[in-house]
Amino acid sequence: MNKSTRNQTSVQSSSVKNMALVTLGAGCLTFVVASLAMGAGLLLDARLESFPRWTLILLAGSAPFTLGGVYWLVRRAVKRMKDEGERENQVDRVDEGSE
Repeated sequence: MNKSTRNQTSVQSSSVKNMALVTLGAGCLTFVVASLAMGAGLLLDARLESFPRWTLILLAGSAPFTLGGVYWLVRRAVKRMKDEGERENQVDRVDEGSE
């Protein structure tokens, strides 16, 4: 196994780890936003004695914020991975030129 093959393997495993972390982050963001909306809705419904109304409104209203947050997370991660890939390509070109 030569140096470029090892480097390519490490880049691929790094990319898989990054994608897994992005997926985990998106899931956690969705869970946190939905939990906060549900908690606030249940609290409002208990205070106002209007049981499923505010919980459903806040859960439905939190969906666009969750989608926006997930979109932002994924865009940021894709940009970071793209920059790292370009950096690796530049390093490989420099290494090939010096051999």
